Amino acid sequence: MAEMAATPIPASAVQSPATPLLSGVQLATAFDGRLETTRTSVRYRLTVLLVFCAMILLPTVYLGIIAAAAYGVCWYAMNASSILEAVHGFSGLIAALAIYVGPLFVGGLLIVFMVLPVFWRSRKTDRPMWVDRREQPLLYAYIEKLCEVMGAPRPARIDVIANANAAAHIDNGLLGLIGRRLVLTIGLPLVQAMDLRQFTGVLAHELGHFTQGGSMRLMYAIRRINWWFVRLAYGHSGVDDVIDDMLANKPHWTLALIGLTSRLVVLLVRLLLMALAQLSHALSMHLSRQSEFDADRQAARIVGGEVLGQSLQMLPFIDTACNLAITKAKLAWAQRALPDDLVILTDTFQRVMPASMKDKITAQILVRDAHWFDTHPPLFKRVASLKRARVQGVLRLNAPATFLFRDFTELCKMASLSLYIGALGKALKPEHLVPTNIQATNAR
Repeated sequence: MAEMAATPIPASAVQSPATPLLSGVQLATAFDGRLETTRTSVRYRLTVLLVFCAMILLPTVYLGIIAAAAYGVCWYAMNASSILEAVHGFSGLIAALAIYVGPLFVGGLLIVFMVLPVFWRSRKTDRPMWVDRREQPLLYAYIEKLCEVMGAPRPARIDVIANANAAAHIDNGLLGLIGRRLVLTIGLPLVQAMDLRQFTGVLAHELGHFTQGGSMRLMYAIRRINWWFVRLAYGHSGVDDVIDDMLANKPHWTLALIGLTSRLVVLLVRLLLMALAQLSHALSMHLSRQSEFDADRQAARIVGGEVLGQSLQMLPFIDTACNLAITKAKLAWAQRALPDDLVILTDTFQRVMPASMKDKITAQILVRDAHWFDTHPPLFKRVASLKRARVQGVLRLNAPATFLFRDFTELCKMASLSLYIGALGKALKPEHLVPTNIQATNAR
């Protein structure tokens, strides 16, 4: 990948998005037609219910461990006080206090650090970039029409990113679940590389996860429990922020001792949470792989199985090109110069990708099978399932997917800047951004 990132790219390979030509009327009637009927299988619904019941037990186990730790600390505080009564002299009292207070201190920290991260999140989190209806009216109108046809909730917000990814999730916790407040995330490299039908297939797949009311709510609960464990085990909480601040700038040895002890206790808690998170992840990922087939069937009703299969097979190549673009940006940062448009750079890498690299990616797709912690089933199985189903879609309109967006080039640059700010923070300065066509033709 590093060799590819250093390969000069011809200036002619860098293309700018075309000017929108499609009208709102054309897009509003794009889905006219009869949808093929499809239903979620009873087996899948039963699997969702069983996994949900198993996932409910995991937080119960965690709360039970907290209760047991609290009981142990209280028991020790009441029954070990006899240590203080059996000592004589000042030095003996100091030693007895250390023996008595030490376990209480560590046990109290253990309980605090098991409870606080549940409620106290870190403020050092990335904020997504999003567009509203006034900025992208055609995009919102098209997606809302798609939601109407599929029977999916309309997105309350659309996030845009410079990565090759697309996703949909419920926002605002349980309140968002009740109101089905959906947030749709669109990776702009997908928009740049796909035509309208292929891109619609990606959107319809993500929205397809939210077309079943009861199953959707159970799936949401399962994913939230899994995310909850993963965040506690591997994330950065407010407790970590306090410890980091305490150990910064060479503190007094007493503060350093407290900080290091706290960090050790946090590590012990994290090891416990990691074990629960691994079990939670394995259960939820099994269900996630099953839900991907269901979402594929929902999307195929819109664009057809053949077109959706094309979209799925494009994703690994776009993702690889995106990784190459990010690698190039990392190399360029050594000279404090960053391409101002990662989306165009990604598209360029995809179109000049050597045949040997494409063959390697294809071979990996064909031999890779599902593992315990995979979120998606093997790509070749998904494509094969679509071919067997032979579902015909209703979308007949086609054009570059960029036609849905207003000022797409500027939007790509803003999304790239948002990614850089999230990674570099205050170290990023305006002068560090270099036009992407210069980056493409002058390898660094």
